[in-house]
Amino acid sequence: MLLSASDVIERMIVAAGAKHASELAKLLNVTSSVIANWKKRDTIPYKEVYELSRKNGFSMDWILTGHGEPQTDKIQVLPEKDDYCHISQYSIEASAGQGALVEAENIDQHLAFKESWLRKSGINPANLIAIYARGDSMEPTIYSGDSLVIDKTKNTVTSDGGIYVINYDGELFVKRVQKQLDGLVAITSDNKNYQPMTIPLEGLSKLKIIGRVVWSGHPMI
Repeated sequence: MLLSASDVIERMIVAAGAKHASELAKLLNVTSSVIANWKKRDTIPYKEVYELSRKNGFSMDWILTGHGEPQTDKIQVLPEKDDYCHISQYSIEASAGQGALVEAENIDQHLAFKESWLRKSGINPANLIAIYARGDSMEPTIYSGDSLVIDKTKNTVTSDGGIYVINYDGELFVKRVQKQLDGLVAITSDNKNYQPMTIPLEGLSKLKIIGRVVWSGHPMI
């Protein structure tokens, strides 16, 4: 499911109790040109959607997709003093095995984190989204079905490396990714049954870094 920025903004106007986009801009403390650019570039303003949801009690799922009830008891609006933020988890799977196509963009749930803990770790909550892992190639670090929280701004691979969600030739993977001295990119798995690979220079155009995995977890039951 593809999200339309124009449709999202129309629902944001409703959630904000505004009459039009100009009034929404004032309530969000942005200029009208900012909202116009969101529409022109088809950019989804996730940070502002989250803030509207938290402040006015509207479902983030409804604002983003138009599905479900606009206001629901399932979405708890927490006062600022509770210090929690909610990270949207999408029904998207990144393969920890042989690769998985992006199949949907519906929001399955919201993960709650202490905002103070995130910021202490140098993470801005507005930059985070969550998806699922699939496959066993990152075990025992990441298991199939684990939730992966991704910092979308950490989309440049360095020589230090790290665990990233990547799009390579149209497929999503979660892997250890490291830039080598020769400019090539090494892709490795924590499960030693999977062979490492190196993306050659001619293949780098097919590689897109979605973001770095900053947290992963799975249910205990």
